[in-house]
This record gives sequence, structure tokens and C-alpha cells, in this order.
Amino acid sequence: MIRGFYTAASGLLTQEKKLNTYANNVANNTTAGYKKDNLIAGTFGEHIAIRMDKYNRKTPQIELGAGVFMQVVDSKYTDHAQGAFNDTNRPFDLAVQGEGYFVVQDAEGNDLLTRNGQFGLDQEGYLILPGFGRVQGAGGDIEIGSSNFSVDRNGTVYLHSDDPEEEPQEIGRLQVVIPTDYATMEKTPSGLFTADNYTEIAENGDTQVLQGTLERSNVDMSEEMSRIIASQRGLQSASQLVKMYDEMNGRAVEQLGRVR
Repeated sequence: MIRGFYTAASGLLTQEKKLNTYANNVANNTTAGYKKDNLIAGTFGEHIAIRMDKYNRKTPQIELGAGVFMQVVDSKYTDHAQGAFNDTNRPFDLAVQGEGYFVVQDAEGNDLLTRNGQFGLDQEGYLILPGFGRVQGAGGDIEIGSSNFSVDRNGTVYLHSDDPEEEPQEIGRLQVVIPTDYATMEKTPSGLFTADNYTEIAENGDTQVLQGTLERSNVDMSEEMSRIIASQRGLQSASQLVKMYDEMNGRAVEQLGRVR
């Protein structure tokens, strides 16, 4: 009975974590460049067996016994699949087509990676991601100072003069990078990423920068809503089971108390 109680309680906690994850995906559905999260759950017995190195990667090598084991969240992972693109015709809106992330440096000097290209200018005329920091170029911060600029497919930034006959001035190249290992990327609470190692994209490669375009989140609303409904039902079922086991334990204690 106690085992069933813990199994139901573990299901309750697991479904709650899933519900929170899927709800966060839905909340960020309209956030440009947002990458959705998913959870991987397993039984407690399997988790222990893996930790003790008792599993072959293909087939289990030990018997865990009969019955249903407590369920635990093994890990959370981010789906880095590319989202759809929306044309905005706003010069500050940029998107990465293909692999790659923009680099933004926060106030503490930390480099953050993002697919959110909804940029703007700060008071000093530098290109920024509002609320996060300055967008980085190959040589550091990119100073534009005006909305009269263009960005080519390689990420090179050109400042245009009011004189149509004057040639555009090259002022830098956006730093677009590819993580060496996506598995080592960590998502911050704000939805941006940190990575230990990454490489800059090569010019004229498969990755391209699009101006006047934003990448939408890769959240599939119908899929997320289906998951939320399934998690809610699982949460309700686990909650009812916990109540049932609690009542059964109470009755067992009451009946045992009457035995003389």
C-alpha cells in the first residue's frame, strides 16, 4: 500500500513539472526565436539502475522486479528546430536562416546566444536586444546610430548616407555562432542560452542573415495544448489516487486500533 502511495505521489509531481513546462512553452509562443522545452521521464528503478551502471545501452541486464515504479523526471531538453519566418520590413528585425545564434553581451560581460532578432538602438546608438544587452559583432559592440542601414546575407552591416550617390559604409559584421555541442547549451530563465564553446559561421556558407524578418517560436500550439490536457488529466488521476491511498491508510490504522 505504501509503495502505491509513493508511486501515485511521484506521478503527481512528474505531471506537475510537465504541466509547468508545456505552459511555459505556450506563454512564449509569440516570443521571437523562442525554442520549446520537453521533459524526459523514467521510472525510479530505471533511474537507479542507470546511475549504478547496471544497464546495457540496448537492453536491461538486471531484473527490477514486478510492479510499477515511481516516476521521475530524468532530464529537460530544448528543441532547437528552426521556427517559421515573418516578414516585418523593420530594419532592426533580423533572423538567422539555418544553424546559428546571435551573440548578445549583458551588463556583466557575459555572452548570451539567441535566435531573437528583435533588435533596437540604445541611447548611444549601439545595436541592442532590449532588456538584455548589446549585439556583438566580430570586433565587439556594433555602433549604428541610425535606422538607415542594411545587413547582407553574410551578416555584414552597412551604414547608408542621405546622399544616394554615396557608397554605403561597412561598419562591421554580426557575430553569428554555432555551438560546438548543443547538448552543453544551457537555457537561462529569460530564454537565452549560454554555451562553453562555439564557432563563428563562415562567409557565404549555408547560414544566412535575413533583414526585415523575424523567426517565430517553434512552439506548435495544437501539440502543446494536447500535452497540457493530457498532463492535467494525469495530474487529476494521480491526485485522486493519493487521496484514495490516504483514506485506505487511515482506515487501516483505525481498524488496527480496534484489535485487542
